[in-house]
Amino acid sequence: METKRITRHIDRLLLDPNNYRFIDRADYKLVLDDQLADERVQQRTFNFLLGKNNDNIRDLQSSFTTNGFLDIDQIQVKAVGDKYLVLEGNRRVATLKHLYEEFKKGNDVGKLLESDFKSVNLVEIIGEDAAHHLITMGLHHISGKKRWSAVNEAQLISDLIYKYKKSEDEVCESLGISKYKLRKSVRALSLIEQYKASDFGDQFKTDMYSIFESVIGNPVIKQWLGWSDDDYYAYNDNNLQRFFTWISRTEEVEHDENGVEQSIIKEPIISQYRQIKELSEFINDEKAVKKMEESRSLVEGYTYSDAIGEARLRNALNNIKSEVQTAFNFSEYMTTPDYEQINKLKDKLDRLIPTSQAIFTINEKKSAPYFQTISKHFEELNIVNYRKLSDVNIKHLSKVNIFAGGNNMGKTSILEAFYLLTQLNDINVFLDLEKYRGKFYNGFHSKWIDKNFISTIDISGTFNDIFSSLLVTKDETTENIEKTSYLSTIKAEATVNGNDLLSSIHLYGNREPELRYLKSQMLCQASFTSPYRYNGELLRKAHAYAVQEKFFDEVIDFIRLHLDNSIEKIELVSDEGESRFLVTSSSLDKVIDITKYGEGLQRIFEIALLMCYNNNGILCIDEIDSAVHKGLLVDFTRFIQESAERFNVQVFLSTHSKECIDAFVENGYPDKELTAFALNEENGKIVCKYLEGNKLQQLVESINLDIR
Repeated sequence: METKRITRHIDRLLLDPNNYRFIDRADYKLVLDDQLADERVQQRTFNFLLGKNNDNIRDLQSSFTTNGFLDIDQIQVKAVGDKYLVLEGNRRVATLKHLYEEFKKGNDVGKLLESDFKSVNLVEIIGEDAAHHLITMGLHHISGKKRWSAVNEAQLISDLIYKYKKSEDEVCESLGISKYKLRKSVRALSLIEQYKASDFGDQFKTDMYSIFESVIGNPVIKQWLGWSDDDYYAYNDNNLQRFFTWISRTEEVEHDENGVEQSIIKEPIISQYRQIKELSEFINDEKAVKKMEESRSLVEGYTYSDAIGEARLRNALNNIKSEVQTAFNFSEYMTTPDYEQINKLKDKLDRLIPTSQAIFTINEKKSAPYFQTISKHFEELNIVNYRKLSDVNIKHLSKVNIFAGGNNMGKTSILEAFYLLTQLNDINVFLDLEKYRGKFYNGFHSKWIDKNFISTIDISGTFNDIFSSLLVTKDETTENIEKTSYLSTIKAEATVNGNDLLSSIHLYGNREPELRYLKSQMLCQASFTSPYRYNGELLRKAHAYAVQEKFFDEVIDFIRLHLDNSIEKIELVSDEGESRFLVTSSSLDKVIDITKYGEGLQRIFEIALLMCYNNNGILCIDEIDSAVHKGLLVDFTRFIQESAERFNVQVFLSTHSKECIDAFVENGYPDKELTAFALNEENGKIVCKYLEGNKLQQLVESINLDIR
């Protein structure tokens, strides 16, 4: 294939009437080569490209008149007699032709000049074969930004395979698409061809493609249709024709009260791809299907089927979950009759629960520390893979490290990565994070973690001048174990200074998970705190340690000075067999639970205790400013920095608040041990950028860190 650059008058360019942009139109007809220059053919193609009221070219028309015709994307052509057929760039050429007509009428065409129409820059393709041309178009309109409709994409892929005998691998490599996308497109198109060959074929429209795509992606519907993934064909013709009546308008003859026949047009039962999933839930319930056909209503069929029973159960369980939490929040108002009613409800719930041991309960046993002394904390962390983060390298870490970014930028994941690495092969820590991510208040089933742990965790870093790493994977074990109801095995492989620490847990569908390890260690004491997570056991341990270190009174003094000067003391007491923090206040007649105070006070209380508890370790604080009034941030951030220095705690905290960053700037504490990082998305990937400089004020100004 050869190419050469030429310039030609706009009138010598022929629009391509066989462009794949048109093939899904009901009025499209294949045009033979000897008819390409026919005036009627060209006018019809021109009208196709312009669209109603020129809607299809409005963006290009505005661009050309405002900026002129910028020769950025090539217009590719091939010679046809003394004219040139446009292979790539039909919409741009159609726009130029339209504006040329306006120019000749004396109408305003903006910055366009007569020379733009008389000397159009072109790339002439010489000796190109048809398959190569299709691949070129595919790169623009399937893999590129200027996407065609899904039907047109599928047709081009199908033509390359069946018409031009390209292999699947050749098509995938040429167009830069996956084999999954290729096969999904060809299968959907094959089913569409069966529909077009049916009595309803003339009703096919481009927007129906997603329905057929959903069908070939739904195993239940495919089986009902007798669909073959090998032959790309539905063999159960009876069910196939039946399905076609559901997605098409049908005409039925009815008789009025005088016996006169009249034709009734009935709208499709299924008109959206989302309905395919609903259909699959009762497609094998013949009574429900007949009910749907009689009523011409998918909802009627669904309601009539057994599936509605399951839906009602799910709704009931969701309501129970919500209302039980409400009852728990206001439990102090309960009376004796209320307790009697709850006991009756509990008996009913107990009868609903089958015997099952496949529930995770997190082991609170603490691992032994690896280091006897800690002279340095984290200097570097490398996240090869954790949740949505990949290849994120974090250096220049100091005593207090701020990770700032908008929502869904991975701030929480970075904090979790530091926390996980400190705990090495203690697999219970990983499970505890998964528990909170999944919003489970107590235990959770093995099947849940087996289903939802889908991505390997690979983290490494330098701590206390020693390289450490952690790899968490899920696989099928090679051990000789009882495989009845076995699901999978999660393995944690940690390395510290070349020493390996291994642990694993076997998951089963109907019995207790099996945790196995020879030795479990941690780099240092560490905690993770978030406004969305509550760990009562951890808080009680932190309280005991703060009392032991004579720090607890300082916590109360800070709260009294900056939040509520009426508070006299906060005590941990046993209330009805449960340990609770009760507050004595000069403004109240009786002590009350700390949860009756604002979230800000509770948050400061928890973080302050954990600063002391993680002596010589690390503390990860997610959304540090959540619920804390911005007027307190200056004093609170200084308190954190002072505590970090006092207890030798390395702090990692996240925020999306400019006020929080400003508070660290304004609190008067030296910022030599304070580092900030900004999280942003670049080219679809999250990056973590170290903000250089000694003064956070300069950093705030340089990146405009108002990211709320």
